Amino acid sequence: MTKRNDKTRGTLTPVRQTVRQALAAMLALTLGLTGALAANAGRDLVMPFSQLGQREAVMLKRGHSRHQIPFALRADEVVASAVLKLDLAQSPMLAGRAGALEVRVNGELVSRLDPSTTASSDSRGASYTIPIDPRLVIDQNELTVQFAEPIDCASADSAGLWAQIALTSTLNLVMAPLPLANDLSLLPAPFFDPRDPRRNELTLVLSPRASEATLQAAGNVASWFGALSAYRGVRIQARDRLPGGNAIVLATPEDAPPGVALPPIAGALVTLAAHPDYPQRKVLYLLGRDGEELRRAADALVRGQLPGHGSSALIDRLTDAPPRRAWDAPNWTPTHRPVRLDELISTATLATRDAGPLKVHVPMRLPPDLFSWRERKVLVDLRMRYEARPDDTAVALRVRFNGENQLDELLDPGIAGRWLDNLQRSVRGERDEALTRSVRRSLRIPVATLGTQSYARLDVTLQPGATDDAVECQRENGVDTALDRPRSVVDGASTIDFSDTPHFLPMPDLAAFANTTHPYTRLADLAETAVVLPDEPSREDVDTFLTLMGRAGEATGLAARLIRVVHTRGVGQVADRDLIVIGSAGNQRLFADWASAMPFRDLAAVHAATSVAPKTALSMSIAGLSPADWALPDSLRWLRTLWQHDGLAPQETLAFRGTDLQAALVGFESPLASNRSVVGLMATTPAALSFITDALLDSRRLAQIHGHISLFDESGRITVFSAEPTYASGDLPWLSWIRWKLSDRPVLLWAVLMLGILVLSAVIYVLLQRHAMRRHAGAST
Repeated sequence: MTKRNDKTRGTLTPVRQTVRQALAAMLALTLGLTGALAANAGRDLVMPFSQLGQREAVMLKRGHSRHQIPFALRADEVVASAVLKLDLAQSPMLAGRAGALEVRVNGELVSRLDPSTTASSDSRGASYTIPIDPRLVIDQNELTVQFAEPIDCASADSAGLWAQIALTSTLNLVMAPLPLANDLSLLPAPFFDPRDPRRNELTLVLSPRASEATLQAAGNVASWFGALSAYRGVRIQARDRLPGGNAIVLATPEDAPPGVALPPIAGALVTLAAHPDYPQRKVLYLLGRDGEELRRAADALVRGQLPGHGSSALIDRLTDAPPRRAWDAPNWTPTHRPVRLDELISTATLATRDAGPLKVHVPMRLPPDLFSWRERKVLVDLRMRYEARPDDTAVALRVRFNGENQLDELLDPGIAGRWLDNLQRSVRGERDEALTRSVRRSLRIPVATLGTQSYARLDVTLQPGATDDAVECQRENGVDTALDRPRSVVDGASTIDFSDTPHFLPMPDLAAFANTTHPYTRLADLAETAVVLPDEPSREDVDTFLTLMGRAGEATGLAARLIRVVHTRGVGQVADRDLIVIGSAGNQRLFADWASAMPFRDLAAVHAATSVAPKTALSMSIAGLSPADWALPDSLRWLRTLWQHDGLAPQETLAFRGTDLQAALVGFESPLASNRSVVGLMATTPAALSFITDALLDSRRLAQIHGHISLFDESGRITVFSAEPTYASGDLPWLSWIRWKLSDRPVLLWAVLMLGILVLSAVIYVLLQRHAMRRHAGAST
């Protein structure tokens, strides 16, 4: 949601209000009575102010007499009833004035607060319950709490008028479904609405024996919805029948879900239609006469190449998309060049027009493989302008990166005598620049503050000294128009530069996989990735695959258009790709075939036939991690420190059996190609695979996933095992690579140094001998 800066932003255009009211009236007529909306409402929606962008209690006072809160609602719902619960703390002077505060919705007056009649009070303040006419609430809204009358800035009494809006205030809505037309231009609604902050839930309807082409198209669609859902997250499930809600059907005549009536298929077809059993719900059909046409239909959807209107589109051909370059995902901050701050955030957030502090927060999402080691630095070039104060009050500058302080400085406040000259120039029309001073700072921030969590944030604060709120009152009320100008500005041309940092990450690294699906998202369209499903995948296998694709789309902001999906028998076709292997006990033989490549010292896949365990149970034993536990006698174990850091002790034996509901996330180098990655998602039963996807969608538990192996159980516990890296993703300059390899092996480092000294000594000795021989030969002649 984007705020507008003008003071009339709450005003609703007559055309837009008329259209929304007409839609609400049509729905009311359909149900018979307006009151029937509440009876047939789809859901209750409670929006605390803390979820509407308000991070702390807001003070209304002289100089800040109005507070605006934007909020948005889904396009496929209409408000049946609305109530505002407003919690306030008020000054005694304000509490004694009836109607001193008013509430507006989209510029329309809703209520003037009267503490004597409408408030319930206690020692903490007053609580008002304010009904709102639902016809005033549309899709994009603004709630305003303000003083009813302009404050007399010159009056001494006006300083005693204040009210504080508490975070416990809530907006309570009852929502009713609003029928949508069968129009492709409305997509991605109703399957996703950017105004809905909840996690997106999506159902794809596939054949229970879906072909590789159908699964590939489904992965493409799933990743697209993941990109759209962004921070909300998306959980995607595959079903073979239409659910009671909205759904997306992917099918060909030979690969159709049972019991689902398909429209006539004349090619690559995209059709939006009403649900056959629940007319208020929608079904999106992605169809083709074969797998190639089905993939084309899905590709047209995710690339936005559908017609602007109509319920159906036949896709004859698509233009070729340019190939992606490494690390160019739309969601990631570019790392090959300096990046301007106005590329990362809007210019409106880089300036403040009042005398309060300017707080600029620059969020970034970075590839997780930036090599954070020793001398690598991130270059930040900050350019700022701030107002020179007539009282020579200093302005404080603070810069933080990922919460760590990088700079604290008091800036030159300016010269009071020159302020008068500047004021005279401002009268001549030089307002924006006349009262400001410019400053530029260059910072070198250690890359070690990045980590593999992908998210980074640069915080810049310009804090002026104390100001007279009477002056701010004049600015707000427009008494002195010369005061209405930017006071502090961070120039959008300021840059942050990661180009000196190479892309290199010791592997496996499950933290990078959990946060950004690395290394598969190195190419945003997953052009070098393949997913290996069992020859007969279960529904849970497919659900896990689709949720992973949603996670990949969320990380990159782009659909995984070029993902390959194969069954186990076809894994040789994708040997040159990075692999994601999904399966459970008894249905994924690659876990047994590749046991020697996994980071276990002992991994056995056997059939257990006991009175408790099923015959297809999987029994695994993790007795220790390699290569940290190489087979050496205890008396010679110290020799391992010559080539390897000995910080990871062997693990105790850990049971992973079919009688326990457990799942494991395992990373290792592909046995089919060197420097290619495999991440395996394995479980004792298909249902246990949800332990992994639940953790990936839970931000708190997501942070616990790292190392080479992460084990998940039904209690929600995550157990992590780590070993020494066995390969790497990316490249280092050769000298940096040698220094890094020797950095934690001091004995080997000394051996290399001694060898270098000996070689250098030998070369010098030979050169000196030749020089002596030539000199001796010259002397003898």
